[in-house]
Amino acid sequence: MSPTNDRRPPLKKQHARSARHSEPEPVALITQLPLLLALIVLWLVLWRSVAPLTVITGIVMSVLVVRVFYLPPVLLSGRLSLWYLFVLGLKTLWWLIESNVQMAWLAIRPRPVPKSSVLAIRLRTHSDWLLTVCAEINMLVPGSVVVEVDRMRSILYLHVLDGDNDDKVLIARAKSLEIEDSVVLALGNRGDIAAINQWRRERDQPPLLATRRQREYEAAVEAQREQREREWEGAL
Repeated sequence: MSPTNDRRPPLKKQHARSARHSEPEPVALITQLPLLLALIVLWLVLWRSVAPLTVITGIVMSVLVVRVFYLPPVLLSGRLSLWYLFVLGLKTLWWLIESNVQMAWLAIRPRPVPKSSVLAIRLRTHSDWLLTVCAEINMLVPGSVVVEVDRMRSILYLHVLDGDNDDKVLIARAKSLEIEDSVVLALGNRGDIAAINQWRRERDQPPLLATRRQREYEAAVEAQREQREREWEGAL
């Protein structure tokens, strides 16, 4: 058997190169300007002074905090619907009122304290940004507390009060998915909406959003998927 010239880099170099590529790149200071301004304002509020020396020290401390205690940036969806954001605010207000009334009734009714349940709610989207917003709204609504978050699988573990039977558990689960639907409409991108639409189609439910642009996006994604499948089959 004749020797062949293998020009691939050694295994150690490949691992080192992949490790270097996986490291997050530092974020430019200009992209952290909102955080810097917020920290400066917080510094001025704490010192109750707007003297030049206080402002300068606030700027220095804010830059040190941002650079020394570095956190990876949160990737936003790149889409914001003002109308659906307004609807989300109204729905959140209604959920707060509705849940407070339910909690008040559970407190004054002449019955024993209801049993609670811990539910694993698998979200349809896989965005850290949307996962965080959904968890915060679930925390705001009385009667439910987020006890654990599985970021890799997009699962929220909710402690739900008054969840002593299957019907109440289904209602609580549907409420959490409704929260996700509202958050995705307001803050999610077309890929997030497409994921929920696909989940709904599998259950014979109407799509979350079926505008012309959304349908064109989903058709393009499906065409790309079919093209990749044909390429994989041709490579076998």
